[in-house]
Amino acid sequence: MAEYIKSRAFFENSEAGKRTKNHPIIVCWKLTSPTNLGSVLRLADNMGCTKVLFIDNEPSFKDRNIKRTAQTSFKAIDWHFCDSTNWKEHIPEDYMLLAIETADPSFDLYQTELPEKCVFFVGNEKVGLDDCLLKECEKSIYIPMKGHNKSMNVSHALTIVLGEWTRQNYYE
Repeated sequence: MAEYIKSRAFFENSEAGKRTKNHPIIVCWKLTSPTNLGSVLRLADNMGCTKVLFIDNEPSFKDRNIKRTAQTSFKAIDWHFCDSTNWKEHIPEDYMLLAIETADPSFDLYQTELPEKCVFFVGNEKVGLDDCLLKECEKSIYIPMKGHNKSMNVSHALTIVLGEWTRQNYYE
């Protein structure tokens, strides 16, 4: 039977793992599913993100419903709810704001340089990001897809973008 090694050990023992980087901040706009919140927390923890902000003026989630998906990441990462008027207080001034959205204009993820210090914004499962947030972002990026559906689950989109961020910032 194979002995499993934690993925962090693989990364930390690699040449790339010895580099010190500032990791992204994730901002989620009015997500409606506790499963999606938990998935984002788990992903952000796995990818070493600095923090996660959930913008929701009236959050009504029970912690246990988020914990079910987030598991140990629930306590392992800095996260909290904030409202649409105070989220900027939690973002360092030198971080670039990037929307993951199919808004016009949007730039192909794989042809866009993703800076070390950045904030990735993902939107509501049904309507995406609010226009007021899109205007705050310096750039909008999209994931090129060949299928018919123009969107994907927020945690899946975030997985692809964080994977590309890691490739660009640790392996190029």
